[in-house]
Amino acid sequence: MTDFWLYSALLMLAGMLIVVWPVWKLRGQSRIDRTGLNVALYEERLTELDAQLAAGELTAEQHAAAKEEAGKLLLEDTARADEARRPLHRGGPWPLILAAGALPLVVIALYMSWGNPAGLSLLREMEHNPMPDSLAGYIDRMERITEVQPANGEAWYMLGRAYLTDQRPDEAVQAFGNSLQRIGERPEVLAQLAQARFFANANALDSEATAALDRALELNPFEPTALGLLGIAAFESGQYVNAIDYWERLKAGMPPDSDGARAIQGGIDRARERMQQTSEPADATAAEEQPQISLRVELADELAAQFDDSAVVFISARAPDGPPMPLFAERLSKDSLPAQVVLDSSDALMPGVTLQPGQALQVSARISANSDVMQATHAAQAVDTVVGEQGQDIVLRIDQPL
Repeated sequence: MTDFWLYSALLMLAGMLIVVWPVWKLRGQSRIDRTGLNVALYEERLTELDAQLAAGELTAEQHAAAKEEAGKLLLEDTARADEARRPLHRGGPWPLILAAGALPLVVIALYMSWGNPAGLSLLREMEHNPMPDSLAGYIDRMERITEVQPANGEAWYMLGRAYLTDQRPDEAVQAFGNSLQRIGERPEVLAQLAQARFFANANALDSEATAALDRALELNPFEPTALGLLGIAAFESGQYVNAIDYWERLKAGMPPDSDGARAIQGGIDRARERMQQTSEPADATAAEEQPQISLRVELADELAAQFDDSAVVFISARAPDGPPMPLFAERLSKDSLPAQVVLDSSDALMPGVTLQPGQALQVSARISANSDVMQATHAAQAVDTVVGEQGQDIVLRIDQPL
């Protein structure tokens, strides 16, 4: 801030000089110009009289009288000029000096009222210290950013994440709510809001958290926070089949050898142990007899070079006459194509949804350069099918731009 006020002071000083200097210069110049003009006129008159005397147009007596008259006029003009300057001299430059002196005070007052000194101070702090050394310092900075820029939805989101890390779920709920109001419905913000409500409600999902999770999965069926939280809630309520389903879908979006994938696999293993302990039906033969949809997914050759092997392919099934939200979905990597895929009840996106024989569905596939289904750029032509119908496998060839 020191350099800002220094530069501001220099600019205000320059402004004061710009106002005061021309007036003082004009005041002195007026006196010099008027006196000089009178003298020049007097000398010109004397030259003219001398010429007339030499030409015989004037007598010596007339010449002397005219010179005396010119001298009187010079004195009268000088006196009138002094008289005209006298009020200006009596008033003095003090009003102008006082006005110039008040200029910095007025400018500072206007800046403190209309400017943003807190934002400028925060900007300078971030330039010298981009990342705080502690969580408390980070939270303090994000709180100040939201005070300076209350319409910044991303700042509210980051503040909510920091509150969750600091185990302050109630404040995180408020921050994520502010973020949603400013940047609209985004799946990651909805999922974080639900997670904050989950922790604030003693590790239980209330109706608002459930609605937020449903909307997050509607926008992105593979939103990781939503899948992880629904898996935890299902596990805690003893719905181990649903917990395994959510965690399997979450694990599919992780690198196979990552710490996160291993942690999720540990949860899946615990859920399966609980199923065995509670004698929950898990007959493999019955699973094989479950209704399913078999299909083949291919990527057009002309598109294969446009996507890295890390690109993600989404296969989904929805009711043909229902909402656009898919009922069943699966996710593959681009390097696994072409692939044979089977959709069954384990691929349901919502608890309690199962694949039924004779159910009419519309299946489709799309590819995205990243893990966000909303950013998909090409898709296959959607195909209508009926669960349980006999015939050849469905082929979804991704070759159409979205």
